[in-house]
Amino acid sequence: MRRKYAGLAVALSLLIICALVSLQGSAVPAPAQDPLVGTWNLTGTNPNYPFIAVMSFNLGGTTVEYDSQGTNSSTGESIDLGKWRKTGNLAYTFKQQNYTYDPSGNLSLIGIASCDLTLASTRTSFSDTCAVNFYNCSLSSCPGSLVSGPTTATATGTRF
Repeated sequence: MRRKYAGLAVALSLLIICALVSLQGSAVPAPAQDPLVGTWNLTGTNPNYPFIAVMSFNLGGTTVEYDSQGTNSSTGESIDLGKWRKTGNLAYTFKQQNYTYDPSGNLSLIGIASCDLTLASTRTSFSDTCAVNFYNCSLSSCPGSLVSGPTTATATGTRF
């Protein structure tokens, strides 16, 4: 009797394995990736300073940017985080924000950038123009009152 159940268990296991293997081959294909998705090297200017940065446009519509402080070395900045969306053929918009700290390391401002981006037809470079506003920021009130802006920042990106 045990042999009968053991043989049945082996046959059932083989059937399940075969079913899983056949299902694996018929998986739903992943959606086509947008050409903007990826990591980019940026060079740009803000009215106050030039900068370089590394920026990622992630599948799902989020952004991450790590940039230099340029000539604005008296303050520190957080990593910029944001969101992006496609607005047309090779055209996009994105919005991101980052926190700025005074020379003592205290939270002082939040910068919010709203940008329009055009991807080159080669899909290996882009240019953008951003309107940047800076607001007072503290742990109890952020964003606070407008400090400056909008200022215009521009950048070009090349695929990393």
